[in-house]
Amino acid sequence: MLDLLIRGGTLYDGSGAAPRVVDVGVAEGRVREVGDLSEAPARETIEAAGKWVLPGFVDVHTHYDLCLAWPGLSAHCLRQGITTVIGGNCGLGDPDTAAALAAAERARLGVHFAVLAPLGPLRSTVVPRGEGRPASPTEYPALQAAVAAALDAGAVGVSWGPYHANALMDPAELGAALSVAAERGKPWCVHRRKEGVGSLAATEEALTLARDAGVGLQISHLKAAGRLSWGGFEPVLECIDAARRDQEIAVDVYPYDASLTYLSAVIPEALKADGGLAERLKTAEGRAAARVGVEGWFSERMGPEWIVVLEPALREVPRGSTLAEAAERLGIDPVEAALRLIAAERETTGGWAIYREMMDPAQVEAALDLPYAAVASDAVPEENGQAISAHPRAFATFARALRRAAAGGEARLADAVRKATAFPAERFGLVRGRIEDGAVADLLVISPDFEEGATYREPTAYPRGIELVVVAGEVALREGEPTPARAGIVLRR
Repeated sequence: MLDLLIRGGTLYDGSGAAPRVVDVGVAEGRVREVGDLSEAPARETIEAAGKWVLPGFVDVHTHYDLCLAWPGLSAHCLRQGITTVIGGNCGLGDPDTAAALAAAERARLGVHFAVLAPLGPLRSTVVPRGEGRPASPTEYPALQAAVAAALDAGAVGVSWGPYHANALMDPAELGAALSVAAERGKPWCVHRRKEGVGSLAATEEALTLARDAGVGLQISHLKAAGRLSWGGFEPVLECIDAARRDQEIAVDVYPYDASLTYLSAVIPEALKADGGLAERLKTAEGRAAARVGVEGWFSERMGPEWIVVLEPALREVPRGSTLAEAAERLGIDPVEAALRLIAAERETTGGWAIYREMMDPAQVEAALDLPYAAVASDAVPEENGQAISAHPRAFATFARALRRAAAGGEARLADAVRKATAFPAERFGLVRGRIEDGAVADLLVISPDFEEGATYREPTAYPRGIELVVVAGEVALREGEPTPARAGIVLRR
Protein backbone atom coordinates (compact mmCIF):
# COMPACT_ATOMS: atom_id res chain seq x y z
CA MET A 1 0.00 0.00 0.00
CA LEU A 2 1.14 3.53 -0.77
CA ASP A 3 1.59 6.00 2.03
CA LEU A 4 0.60 8.89 -0.20
CA LEU A 5 -1.00 9.15 -3.63
CA ILE A 6 -1.01 12.44 -5.52
CA ARG A 7 -3.63 11.94 -8.20
CA GLY A 8 -4.03 13.59 -11.58
CA GLY A 9 -1.58 16.48 -11.28
CA THR A 10 0.45 18.01 -14.10
CA LEU A 11 3.93 16.69 -13.40
CA TYR A 12 7.09 18.68 -14.08
CA ASP A 13 9.58 16.04 -13.01
CA GLY A 14 12.74 18.18 -12.76
CA SER A 15 14.42 16.78 -15.85
CA GLY A 16 13.26 19.59 -18.11
CA ALA A 17 10.96 17.20 -20.00
CA ALA A 18 7.51 18.27 -21.12
CA PRO A 19 4.83 18.02 -18.43
CA ARG A 20 2.38 15.15 -18.29
CA VAL A 21 -0.76 14.39 -16.31
CA VAL A 22 -0.03 11.40 -14.08
CA ASP A 23 -0.38 10.03 -10.58
CA VAL A 24 2.57 9.90 -8.18
CA GLY A 25 2.75 7.21 -5.52
CA VAL A 26 4.91 7.50 -2.40
CA ALA A 27 5.89 4.82 0.11
CA GLU A 28 8.62 4.62 2.76
CA GLY A 29 9.89 8.08 1.92
CA ARG A 30 10.41 7.48 -1.79
CA VAL A 31 8.57 7.79 -5.05
CA ARG A 32 7.43 4.25 -5.81
CA GLU A 33 5.56 4.72 -9.05
CA VAL A 34 4.65 7.40 -11.57
CA GLY A 35 1.80 6.74 -13.99
CA ASP A 36 -1.81 5.57 -13.86
CA LEU A 37 -2.36 4.56 -10.24
CA SER A 38 -6.16 4.70 -10.26
CA GLU A 39 -6.36 1.22 -8.74
CA ALA A 40 -3.58 1.65 -6.18
CA PRO A 41 -4.64 1.72 -2.51
CA ALA A 42 -3.17 4.53 -0.41
CA ARG A 43 -3.38 5.73 3.16
CA GLU A 44 -3.83 9.30 1.94
CA THR A 45 -4.85 10.61 -1.46
CA ILE A 46 -4.33 14.18 -2.64
CA GLU A 47 -6.45 15.25 -5.60
CA ALA A 48 -4.17 17.41 -7.75
CA ALA A 49 -6.12 17.76 -10.99
CA GLY A 50 -5.42 21.15 -12.56
CA LYS A 51 -2.39 21.70 -10.32
CA TRP A 52 1.34 21.38 -10.81
CA VAL A 53 3.35 18.63 -9.14
CA LEU A 54 7.05 19.50 -8.86
CA PRO A 55 10.14 18.31 -7.02
CA GLY A 56 10.95 20.35 -3.91
CA PHE A 57 13.15 23.33 -4.65
CA VAL A 58 16.89 22.96 -4.00
CA ASP A 59 18.42 26.25 -2.83
CA VAL A 60 22.18 25.87 -3.18
CA HIS A 61 23.11 29.42 -2.20
CA THR A 62 22.00 30.38 1.30
CA HIS A 63 23.49 31.46 4.59
CA TYR A 64 21.05 29.45 6.69
CA ASP A 65 23.94 27.85 8.54
CA LEU A 66 24.08 31.16 10.43
CA CYS A 67 20.57 30.76 11.86
CA LEU A 68 20.18 27.08 12.70
CA ALA A 69 18.99 27.98 16.18
CA TRP A 70 16.08 30.00 14.80
CA PRO A 71 12.87 27.97 15.38
CA GLY A 72 11.24 29.49 12.31
CA LEU A 73 13.82 28.33 9.77
CA SER A 74 11.99 25.21 8.59
CA ALA A 75 8.67 27.01 8.18
CA HIS A 76 10.43 29.82 6.32
CA CYS A 77 11.78 27.36 3.75
CA LEU A 78 8.66 25.22 3.47
CA ARG A 79 6.37 28.17 2.80
CA GLN A 80 8.46 28.79 -0.31
CA GLY A 81 8.51 25.16 -1.44
CA ILE A 82 12.19 24.75 -0.55
CA THR A 83 13.06 21.25 0.65
CA THR A 84 16.89 21.27 0.44
CA VAL A 85 19.34 24.06 1.29
CA ILE A 86 23.10 24.53 1.22
CA GLY A 87 24.70 26.98 3.67
CA GLY A 88 28.25 28.22 4.09
CA ASN A 89 28.41 30.26 0.89
CA CYS A 90 30.65 33.21 -0.02
CA GLY A 91 33.51 31.96 2.15
CA LEU A 92 31.56 32.68 5.34
CA GLY A 93 30.57 30.28 8.11
CA ASP A 94 31.90 27.87 10.68
CA PRO A 95 35.31 26.42 9.82
CA ASP A 96 34.35 23.32 11.85
CA THR A 97 32.17 21.48 9.35
CA ALA A 98 31.48 18.63 11.75
CA ALA A 99 30.19 21.10 14.34
CA ALA A 100 28.01 22.89 11.78
CA LEU A 101 26.44 19.64 10.64
CA ALA A 102 25.95 18.48 14.22
CA ALA A 103 24.16 21.77 14.95
CA ALA A 104 21.86 21.10 12.00
CA GLU A 105 21.09 17.63 13.31
CA ARG A 106 20.25 19.03 16.74
CA ALA A 107 17.93 21.58 15.12
CA ARG A 108 15.78 18.75 13.66
CA LEU A 109 15.00 20.75 10.55
CA GLY A 110 12.00 20.10 8.37
CA VAL A 111 14.21 20.41 5.26
CA HIS A 112 17.42 18.75 4.11
CA PHE A 113 20.60 20.64 4.94
CA ALA A 114 24.12 20.63 3.52
CA VAL A 115 27.04 22.98 3.99
CA LEU A 116 30.09 24.27 2.14
CA ALA A 117 33.51 24.61 3.72
CA PRO A 118 34.23 28.38 3.99
CA LEU A 119 37.80 29.11 2.99
CA GLY A 120 38.19 32.41 4.87
CA PRO A 121 37.51 31.09 8.37
CA LEU A 122 39.35 27.86 7.52
CA ARG A 123 42.56 29.63 6.54
CA SER A 124 42.30 31.77 9.70
CA THR A 125 42.84 28.58 11.71
CA VAL A 126 46.26 28.40 10.04
CA VAL A 127 47.15 32.07 9.47
CA PRO A 128 45.60 34.37 12.08
CA ARG A 129 43.42 36.91 10.31
CA GLY A 130 44.93 39.82 12.20
CA GLU A 131 48.31 39.21 10.56
CA GLY A 132 46.83 40.58 7.33
CA ARG A 133 48.88 38.51 4.92
CA PRO A 134 48.62 35.56 2.55
CA ALA A 135 49.77 32.17 3.74
CA SER A 136 53.38 31.31 3.02
CA PRO A 137 54.20 28.18 1.01
CA THR A 138 55.36 26.50 4.20
CA GLU A 139 51.85 26.98 5.58
CA TYR A 140 50.10 25.46 2.56
CA PRO A 141 50.16 21.89 3.94
CA ALA A 142 48.38 22.99 7.12
CA LEU A 143 45.82 24.92 5.09
CA GLN A 144 45.27 21.92 2.84
CA ALA A 145 44.85 19.69 5.87
CA ALA A 146 42.19 22.06 7.27
CA VAL A 147 40.31 22.03 3.96
CA ALA A 148 40.60 18.25 3.73
CA ALA A 149 39.21 17.83 7.24
CA ALA A 150 36.21 20.02 6.42
CA LEU A 151 35.47 18.19 3.19
CA ASP A 152 35.96 14.78 4.74
CA ALA A 153 33.52 15.75 7.51
CA GLY A 154 30.85 16.05 4.83
CA ALA A 155 31.02 19.52 3.27
CA VAL A 156 29.67 19.36 -0.29
CA GLY A 157 32.21 21.86 -1.65
CA VAL A 158 34.33 24.85 -0.71
CA SER A 159 33.35 28.52 -0.89
CA TRP A 160 35.27 31.77 -1.26
CA GLY A 161 34.34 35.45 -1.41
CA PRO A 162 35.78 38.88 -0.58
CA TYR A 163 34.75 38.71 3.08
CA HIS A 164 36.48 37.76 6.34
CA ALA A 165 40.05 36.65 5.55
CA ASN A 166 39.21 35.41 2.05
CA ALA A 167 40.49 38.60 0.44
CA LEU A 168 43.93 37.98 1.95
CA MET A 169 44.37 34.78 -0.07
CA ASP A 170 46.58 35.19 -3.13
CA PRO A 171 46.20 32.98 -6.22
CA ALA A 172 48.92 30.54 -5.14
CA GLU A 173 47.30 30.03 -1.74
CA LEU A 174 43.87 29.61 -3.31
CA GLY A 175 45.27 27.10 -5.77
CA ALA A 176 46.73 25.04 -2.94
CA ALA A 177 43.35 24.93 -1.17
CA LEU A 178 41.42 24.16 -4.35
CA SER A 179 43.63 21.20 -5.19
CA VAL A 180 42.15 19.45 -2.15
CA ALA A 181 38.60 19.98 -3.39
CA ALA A 182 39.62 18.74 -6.84
CA GLU A 183 41.05 15.54 -5.37
CA ARG A 184 37.70 14.87 -3.69
CA GLY A 185 35.58 15.80 -6.70
CA LYS A 186 33.83 18.66 -4.91
CA PRO A 187 33.15 22.07 -6.48
CA TRP A 188 34.42 25.55 -5.69
CA CYS A 189 31.73 28.19 -5.19
CA VAL A 190 33.10 31.67 -5.72
CA HIS A 191 31.79 35.13 -5.00
CA ARG A 192 34.19 36.90 -7.36
CA ARG A 193 36.62 39.52 -6.05
CA LYS A 194 34.78 42.13 -8.12
CA GLU A 195 31.20 42.07 -9.37
CA GLY A 196 31.15 45.65 -10.67
CA VAL A 197 33.98 47.46 -12.42
CA GLY A 198 36.72 44.85 -12.73
CA SER A 199 34.33 41.90 -12.87
CA LEU A 200 35.82 40.55 -16.10
CA ALA A 201 39.30 40.26 -14.57
CA ALA A 202 37.79 38.70 -11.45
CA THR A 203 35.90 36.19 -13.59
CA GLU A 204 39.03 35.31 -15.53
CA GLU A 205 40.90 34.81 -12.25
CA ALA A 206 38.26 32.37 -10.99
CA LEU A 207 38.19 30.47 -14.28
CA THR A 208 41.97 30.20 -14.38
CA LEU A 209 42.26 29.02 -10.78
CA ALA A 210 39.53 26.42 -11.30
CA ARG A 211 41.10 25.18 -14.53
CA ASP A 212 44.59 24.92 -13.05
CA ALA A 213 43.30 23.10 -9.97
CA GLY A 214 41.00 20.84 -11.98
CA VAL A 215 38.03 21.75 -9.81
CA GLY A 216 34.43 22.35 -10.86
CA LEU A 217 33.39 25.99 -10.58
CA GLN A 218 30.12 27.50 -9.39
CA ILE A 219 29.98 31.28 -9.81
CA SER A 220 27.74 32.72 -7.14
CA HIS A 221 24.94 35.21 -7.88
CA LEU A 222 26.12 36.09 -11.39
CA LYS A 223 25.58 39.80 -11.99
CA ALA A 224 27.05 43.07 -13.23
CA ALA A 225 26.74 45.30 -10.17
CA GLY A 226 26.48 49.06 -10.65
CA ARG A 227 25.58 51.05 -13.74
CA LEU A 228 29.21 51.65 -14.73
CA SER A 229 29.69 47.87 -14.99
CA TRP A 230 26.61 47.02 -17.03
CA GLY A 231 28.51 47.37 -20.29
CA GLY A 232 30.87 44.63 -19.12
CA PHE A 233 28.21 41.97 -18.65
CA GLU A 234 28.37 40.51 -22.17
CA PRO A 235 32.17 40.10 -22.09
CA VAL A 236 31.81 38.20 -18.80
CA LEU A 237 29.26 35.85 -20.39
CA GLU A 238 31.51 35.35 -23.43
CA CYS A 239 34.41 34.53 -21.12
CA ILE A 240 32.35 31.94 -19.23
CA ASP A 241 30.94 30.41 -22.40
CA ALA A 242 34.43 30.01 -23.86
CA ALA A 243 35.74 28.38 -20.68
CA ARG A 244 32.80 25.95 -20.54
CA ARG A 245 34.10 24.21 -23.65
CA ASP A 246 36.61 22.35 -21.50
CA GLN A 247 35.72 23.22 -17.89
CA GLU A 248 32.88 22.27 -15.56
CA ILE A 249 31.25 25.63 -14.85
CA ALA A 250 27.82 26.75 -13.72
CA VAL A 251 26.35 29.81 -12.02
CA ASP A 252 23.53 30.68 -9.68
CA VAL A 253 21.17 33.65 -10.06
CA TYR A 254 18.44 35.33 -8.06
CA PRO A 255 15.68 37.06 -10.07
CA TYR A 256 15.97 40.59 -8.69
CA ASP A 257 17.79 43.78 -9.69
CA ALA A 258 18.56 44.81 -6.10
CA SER A 259 21.38 43.20 -4.17
CA LEU A 260 21.85 42.74 -0.43
CA THR A 261 25.09 42.65 1.47
CA TYR A 262 26.82 44.31 4.40
CA LEU A 263 26.81 48.10 4.50
CA SER A 264 30.59 47.82 4.87
CA ALA A 265 30.72 46.66 1.24
CA VAL A 266 31.25 50.34 0.45
CA ILE A 267 34.68 50.21 2.13
CA PRO A 268 37.73 48.79 0.29
CA GLU A 269 38.80 45.27 1.21
CA ALA A 270 42.31 46.45 2.04
CA LEU A 271 40.93 48.28 5.08
CA LYS A 272 38.89 45.40 6.50
CA ALA A 273 40.18 42.01 5.35
CA ASP A 274 42.38 41.60 8.43
CA GLY A 275 39.56 42.48 10.84
CA GLY A 276 41.19 45.80 11.75
CA LEU A 277 38.57 48.17 10.34
CA ALA A 278 37.26 49.27 13.73
CA GLU A 279 40.69 50.44 14.84
CA ARG A 280 41.42 52.12 11.52
CA LEU A 281 38.20 54.15 11.72
CA LYS A 282 39.44 55.59 15.02
CA THR A 283 42.47 57.16 13.34
CA ALA A 284 42.50 60.24 11.10
CA GLU A 285 44.52 58.42 8.45
CA GLY A 286 42.30 55.33 8.44
CA ARG A 287 39.10 57.35 8.37
CA ALA A 288 40.39 59.47 5.49
CA ALA A 289 41.21 56.33 3.50
CA ALA A 290 37.77 54.93 4.24
CA ARG A 291 36.14 58.18 3.09
CA VAL A 292 37.99 58.00 -0.21
CA GLY A 293 36.86 54.40 -0.65
CA VAL A 294 33.21 55.15 0.08
CA GLU A 295 33.20 58.14 -2.26
CA GLY A 296 34.66 55.94 -4.99
CA TRP A 297 32.03 53.28 -4.32
CA PHE A 298 29.24 55.83 -4.67
CA SER A 299 30.70 56.94 -8.00
CA GLU A 300 31.20 53.41 -9.31
CA ARG A 301 28.01 51.74 -8.10
CA MET A 302 25.21 54.03 -6.86
CA GLY A 303 24.45 56.99 -4.67
CA PRO A 304 23.38 56.90 -1.00
CA GLU A 305 19.74 57.50 -1.93
CA TRP A 306 19.62 53.94 -3.33
CA ILE A 307 21.11 52.17 -0.30
CA VAL A 308 18.56 50.95 2.27
CA VAL A 309 19.90 50.29 5.77
CA LEU A 310 18.18 47.27 7.31
CA GLU A 311 19.95 46.97 10.66
CA PRO A 312 21.19 50.41 11.73
CA ALA A 313 23.27 50.34 14.90
CA LEU A 314 22.42 53.98 15.70
CA ARG A 315 19.05 54.50 17.33
CA GLU A 316 18.56 57.83 15.55
CA VAL A 317 18.30 55.97 12.23
CA PRO A 318 15.06 54.00 11.64
CA ARG A 319 15.20 50.59 9.98
CA GLY A 320 14.54 50.89 6.28
CA SER A 321 16.09 54.36 5.96
CA THR A 322 18.16 55.10 2.90
CA LEU A 323 21.71 56.11 3.61
CA ALA A 324 20.79 59.60 2.38
CA GLU A 325 17.94 59.73 4.89
CA ALA A 326 20.23 58.45 7.63
CA ALA A 327 22.68 61.25 6.85
CA GLU A 328 19.90 63.82 7.10
CA ARG A 329 18.78 62.38 10.43
CA LEU A 330 22.32 62.55 11.78
CA GLY A 331 23.05 65.97 10.31
CA ILE A 332 26.13 64.81 8.43
CA ASP A 333 27.10 63.92 4.87
CA PRO A 334 26.28 60.41 3.52
CA VAL A 335 29.91 59.24 3.56
CA GLU A 336 30.27 60.09 7.23
CA ALA A 337 26.86 58.50 7.92
CA ALA A 338 28.06 55.26 6.37
CA LEU A 339 31.25 55.32 8.44
CA ARG A 340 29.40 56.01 11.67
CA LEU A 341 26.87 53.25 11.08
CA ILE A 342 29.66 50.80 10.29
CA ALA A 343 31.77 51.82 13.30
CA ALA A 344 28.76 51.52 15.62
CA GLU A 345 28.03 47.91 14.65
CA ARG A 346 29.77 45.27 16.76
CA GLU A 347 31.49 43.49 13.87
CA THR A 348 31.92 46.71 11.83
CA THR A 349 29.82 45.27 9.01
CA GLY A 350 27.18 47.98 9.40
CA GLY A 351 24.54 45.25 9.24
CA TRP A 352 22.70 44.26 6.10
CA ALA A 353 21.71 46.78 3.46
CA ILE A 354 19.71 46.58 0.23
CA TYR A 355 21.27 48.19 -2.83
CA ARG A 356 18.37 49.15 -5.10
CA GLU A 357 18.57 48.96 -8.89
CA MET A 358 22.07 47.54 -8.70
CA MET A 359 21.61 45.32 -11.75
CA ASP A 360 20.16 45.91 -15.20
CA PRO A 361 16.80 44.05 -15.24
CA ALA A 362 17.43 42.85 -18.79
CA GLN A 363 20.74 41.34 -17.70
CA VAL A 364 19.06 39.60 -14.77
CA GLU A 365 16.63 38.07 -17.24
CA ALA A 366 19.49 37.02 -19.52
CA ALA A 367 21.31 35.37 -16.63
CA LEU A 368 18.22 33.42 -15.63
CA ASP A 369 17.93 32.10 -19.18
CA LEU A 370 21.45 30.68 -19.27
CA PRO A 371 21.24 26.89 -19.63
CA TYR A 372 23.86 26.49 -16.89
CA ALA A 373 22.17 28.80 -14.36
CA ALA A 374 20.65 27.51 -11.13
CA VAL A 375 17.97 29.50 -9.34
CA ALA A 376 19.13 30.35 -5.80
CA SER A 377 18.11 32.91 -3.18
CA ASP A 378 21.32 34.02 -1.42
CA ALA A 379 19.11 34.42 1.66
CA VAL A 380 20.79 35.70 4.82
CA PRO A 381 19.61 35.91 8.44
CA GLU A 382 19.59 39.09 10.44
CA GLU A 383 22.57 39.61 12.69
CA ASN A 384 20.85 38.00 15.68
CA GLY A 385 20.14 34.84 13.67
CA GLN A 386 16.47 34.88 14.67
CA ALA A 387 14.88 36.24 11.50
CA ILE A 388 15.60 36.66 7.80
CA SER A 389 16.73 39.94 6.27
CA ALA A 390 14.04 41.84 4.45
CA HIS A 391 14.92 41.36 0.79
CA PRO A 392 12.23 39.72 -1.35
CA ARG A 393 14.81 37.25 -2.70
CA ALA A 394 14.75 35.54 0.72
CA PHE A 395 10.99 34.98 0.47
CA ALA A 396 10.00 34.63 -3.18
CA THR A 397 13.00 33.76 -5.36
CA PHE A 398 11.58 30.45 -6.56
CA ALA A 399 8.02 31.68 -6.95
CA ARG A 400 9.25 34.66 -8.96
CA ALA A 401 11.42 32.50 -11.22
CA LEU A 402 8.53 30.12 -11.89
CA ARG A 403 6.01 32.91 -12.46
CA ARG A 404 8.35 34.49 -14.98
CA ALA A 405 8.91 31.18 -16.76
CA ALA A 406 5.25 30.18 -16.81
CA ALA A 407 4.46 33.30 -18.81
CA GLY A 408 6.69 31.85 -21.56
CA GLY A 409 4.90 28.51 -21.89
CA GLU A 410 5.33 24.93 -20.79
CA ALA A 411 8.81 24.36 -22.20
CA ARG A 412 10.20 27.39 -20.47
CA LEU A 413 8.49 26.44 -17.21
CA ALA A 414 9.87 22.89 -17.41
CA ASP A 415 13.37 24.31 -17.82
CA ALA A 416 12.89 26.70 -14.89
CA VAL A 417 11.81 23.77 -12.71
CA ARG A 418 14.99 21.94 -13.76
CA LYS A 419 17.09 24.96 -12.78
CA ALA A 420 15.42 25.07 -9.37
CA THR A 421 15.58 21.34 -8.61
CA ALA A 422 17.57 18.64 -10.41
CA PHE A 423 20.27 20.83 -11.94
CA PRO A 424 21.50 22.48 -8.71
CA ALA A 425 21.24 19.17 -6.85
CA GLU A 426 23.40 17.43 -9.44
CA ARG A 427 26.02 20.18 -9.25
CA PHE A 428 26.68 19.26 -5.64
CA GLY A 429 26.23 15.52 -5.85
CA LEU A 430 22.92 15.61 -3.97
CA VAL A 431 20.46 12.88 -4.91
CA ARG A 432 17.47 15.18 -4.95
CA GLY A 433 15.37 17.24 -7.32
CA ARG A 434 13.69 14.59 -9.50
CA ILE A 435 10.33 12.85 -9.45
CA GLU A 436 10.94 9.35 -10.74
CA ASP A 437 10.75 5.79 -9.47
CA GLY A 438 13.00 5.36 -6.45
CA ALA A 439 13.70 9.05 -5.90
CA VAL A 440 13.49 10.62 -2.46
CA ALA A 441 9.93 11.93 -2.19
CA ASP A 442 10.47 15.68 -1.90
CA LEU A 443 7.39 17.00 -3.69
CA LEU A 444 5.27 20.10 -4.16
CA VAL A 445 1.69 20.64 -5.24
CA ILE A 446 1.21 24.19 -6.49
CA SER A 447 -1.76 26.04 -7.94
CA PRO A 448 -0.96 27.46 -11.39
CA ASP A 449 -2.54 30.68 -10.11
CA PHE A 450 0.04 31.03 -7.32
CA GLU A 451 1.30 34.49 -6.38
CA GLU A 452 4.86 35.55 -5.60
CA GLY A 453 4.02 37.33 -2.39
CA ALA A 454 7.14 39.36 -1.57
CA THR A 455 7.82 42.68 -3.28
CA TYR A 456 10.24 45.49 -2.56
CA ARG A 457 7.40 47.31 -0.79
CA GLU A 458 6.41 44.20 1.22
CA PRO A 459 9.63 42.14 1.19
CA THR A 460 8.71 39.54 3.82
CA ALA A 461 5.48 38.16 2.33
CA TYR A 462 5.45 34.46 1.45
CA PRO A 463 4.13 33.03 -1.83
CA ARG A 464 0.46 32.08 -2.02
CA GLY A 465 -0.67 28.91 -3.78
CA ILE A 466 1.95 26.43 -2.54
CA GLU A 467 -0.62 23.96 -1.23
CA LEU A 468 1.40 20.90 -0.28
CA VAL A 469 5.04 20.22 0.52
CA VAL A 470 6.29 16.67 1.06
CA VAL A 471 9.75 16.06 2.53
CA ALA A 472 11.10 12.50 2.39
CA GLY A 473 7.57 11.19 2.03
CA GLU A 474 6.07 13.12 4.96
CA VAL A 475 3.64 15.99 4.51
CA ALA A 476 5.56 18.99 5.84
CA LEU A 477 3.19 21.73 4.71
CA ARG A 478 -0.54 21.38 4.05
CA GLU A 479 -2.80 24.08 2.66
CA GLY A 480 -0.02 26.57 3.12
CA GLU A 481 0.66 25.77 6.78
CA PRO A 482 3.62 23.78 8.16
CA THR A 483 2.91 20.51 9.96
CA PRO A 484 4.86 19.06 12.92
CA ALA A 485 6.80 16.73 10.54
CA ARG A 486 10.58 16.97 10.73
CA ALA A 487 11.78 14.62 8.01
CA GLY A 488 14.73 16.69 6.81
CA ILE A 489 18.16 15.11 7.10
CA VAL A 490 21.72 16.40 7.08
CA LEU A 491 23.34 15.68 3.74
CA ARG A 492 27.01 14.73 3.84
CA ARG A 493 29.15 13.94 0.85
